[in-house]
Amino acid sequence: MTEKSRGLLLTLLGAAHSLNHSLFLVLPLFLIDVATEFSSTKETIGLIAAVTGFIYGAGSLVGGSLSDRVGEVKTITLSLALAGASTLIFFVARDLAVFSLGLLCMGAWASLYHPTANSVISKVFEANMAEAMGLHGTGGNVGYMFTPLIAVAMGSLWGWRYPLFFFGLLCISVSILILKLPKVRVERNQRRIRAVEVIGTPGLVTLLVYNVAVGLYFRGVEFIFPTFVQDSFSTFFEKELVATIKGVAVFGILASGILGQWLGGRASDSLGSKRALIGTSAGVSLSMFLLLLLVYPQPMFAIALFVLLYGLCFYGHQPALNSLAGLTTPEAMRGTMFGILFFFSFGLGSASTFIAAFFAQRYSTESAFLVLMLFSLFALLLSFFAPSHEKGSKGSKKEGGESP
Repeated sequence: MTEKSRGLLLTLLGAAHSLNHSLFLVLPLFLIDVATEFSSTKETIGLIAAVTGFIYGAGSLVGGSLSDRVGEVKTITLSLALAGASTLIFFVARDLAVFSLGLLCMGAWASLYHPTANSVISKVFEANMAEAMGLHGTGGNVGYMFTPLIAVAMGSLWGWRYPLFFFGLLCISVSILILKLPKVRVERNQRRIRAVEVIGTPGLVTLLVYNVAVGLYFRGVEFIFPTFVQDSFSTFFEKELVATIKGVAVFGILASGILGQWLGGRASDSLGSKRALIGTSAGVSLSMFLLLLLVYPQPMFAIALFVLLYGLCFYGHQPALNSLAGLTTPEAMRGTMFGILFFFSFGLGSASTFIAAFFAQRYSTESAFLVLMLFSLFALLLSFFAPSHEKGSKGSKKEGGESP
């Protein structure tokens, strides 16, 4: 590929990365609307989302092998196009069963993206892989940051189905553009790496369990936080203003997360990845504690403080974790390792969407956040047992810009 074609490929992959995550940010913003329309509960919708999340994480384990057979670019375009097309199912959904089918199809096709994109970047941009990985992650996060504002604006005007279809249409459009790029030629791995080999790497099990704990609070926060904001302000403001506050709050987490990733990478370089991991893990737990402590006397201040601190610390842990994981794992196994790491967070951790919804439905959104804070404290405890490496920069530079 020419330099221009490579640059265009990376730009389109950044857009694809953003859209891949954006598809799953719409439902949490309209959780109550969806539950009400289908005469259901937050608990039931949370269970459906948890199963979808598990499929989304598990698909990362098969995405790599599929790309080996049909090629990375074809797998990416297939993932984008069919995940986008799946949003059309929501327009014919008049009961919970069809809605669930749409969500599950969307999750299954979208799951193929992450390991395949990381693979093609590592091969096409071998000479400047660290920079390319960082731009892919940052491009995804910048686009993803604006999703809640767009979704709330469209959803308030036309209903929750339209923002889903909008992002689905963008997925299809980007897939077509990627398919029209000059053919990407990459080398195939000579030996297939088995997952059991990777998991057996000394020190990696601790990081995998840590990432499950991260998934258990992160996926729950992502799913229930917009409802928490709605419950906090619904007695004070009109519905339209509350919807705007929800969108701005989620936007704020993602915006502060961009700064958090940069600061997390710098901290990993200067202090060491393990220290950075411990510090950011502590910051996540502190953000939830302060939210629960201050939300009743000062809801606006409590939520603003949480948005800033959680966004900085949650996204700040990623460069440190990826650095430690990369340095712990032999180079030949790193592609498989990052797929497993993704599954442990997004797949196994997706159980927290149901757990958070269960506590929010049966008790309150505050009780849901209390449970999520306990998961974050477990992650903090595990961070003290993470393997140590003298060189904290190599992995964080390579993988620090990538979303969890």
